[in-house]
Amino acid sequence: MSAPFDAGNQAFRTEIRRFVAKEITPRVPALERAGKYPRKMLASCGRRGYLDLDAPRAAIFAEELVACDSMGVALGVFVQAGLIAPLLEEWGTPTQKKERLDRIRAGRMVGALAVTEPHAGSDIAGLQATAEITRTRATAKRAQLQLNGEKTYITSAAAADFLIVAARVVEDDTPDKDVSLVIVPADSAGVRITPLQPLGLELTAMGRVTLRNCRVPVEAIVGERGGGYGYILAALDRERLFGGIGAIAWAQRAIEKTTEFLRARRAFGRVVSKHQAVRHQLAECATALAAARQLNYAAYVQWVSGKRATNEIAMVKLFSYREAQRAVELCLQLHGGLGYMGDQWISRWYRDARALTIAAGTPEVMRDLIAAHLRL
Repeated sequence: MSAPFDAGNQAFRTEIRRFVAKEITPRVPALERAGKYPRKMLASCGRRGYLDLDAPRAAIFAEELVACDSMGVALGVFVQAGLIAPLLEEWGTPTQKKERLDRIRAGRMVGALAVTEPHAGSDIAGLQATAEITRTRATAKRAQLQLNGEKTYITSAAAADFLIVAARVVEDDTPDKDVSLVIVPADSAGVRITPLQPLGLELTAMGRVTLRNCRVPVEAIVGERGGGYGYILAALDRERLFGGIGAIAWAQRAIEKTTEFLRARRAFGRVVSKHQAVRHQLAECATALAAARQLNYAAYVQWVSGKRATNEIAMVKLFSYREAQRAVELCLQLHGGLGYMGDQWISRWYRDARALTIAAGTPEVMRDLIAAHLRL
């Protein structure tokens, strides 16, 4: 099964491939050394319209961008193009779109989806952040939301111009049963964003968000009040699907780079790539990646047709992300002692790959979703 999104888009794939090779890849070493969020890369993508793509071209973009050899850069771009912008496009009010959407797609504004809490993790239903409705004494119509709570492990938070915060609206001391999404400018009074130091993916500007009596207009609620749970799940489906497509392409890139290394290295009188123990490991890995790629494509076809694909996407998150992680781990192992050195590309990729089975839903959560679909 070839890529289901390639029909009529080969010229676009060629364009992206050239763009990545010319504009992104040469700048990656300096970006990784600096450990800074890739704003210039985001703006470069925005100028070319790459942050506002239809589904087929977005999938091609996901496969080709990872060839820049930095998952940090790729993820920084993916979050804006595949998570923040679509969320506002689908559920934002006209005012919210006017104020932010065009600038996000131009790469001139950065948003972050702040859902995860220190004690809730992947449990969206267990979120405790609140947005209490308050009214001024002058008029009961001038309603505001007063937000309190803490979010952590938030991708792009430390570089964000605004946050989309998941919180329960409280009115008359009664919290809503379901969460809402609320837009909060990052420079609002009562907002503190602390950069975190993750094991890998340093370029993604991960941060912890603390909200203390932060006030925003009630009109900052995205979509319907209490609709946040559904919006988050839909956004995660998209993130997991396109992330899986990108992750397998990234793992394939790791295999290609490692194969080049093994062909140039000799041990025990032979080129290392000719040793059966090495060849068989790579053969098994290539088979697993091929299977994962076809699972990704099948889930994409289901999703793009408009049919419910949450179960298939959970399988992508469970299987494809894990196989990409395993492939990168194998590549480090095959580099031997060199791979264990902190300044090597493969050791950085190994650290970055560790997030694949943690971020956007753990394997344990995915297994539960799949089991529920099986009515277990």
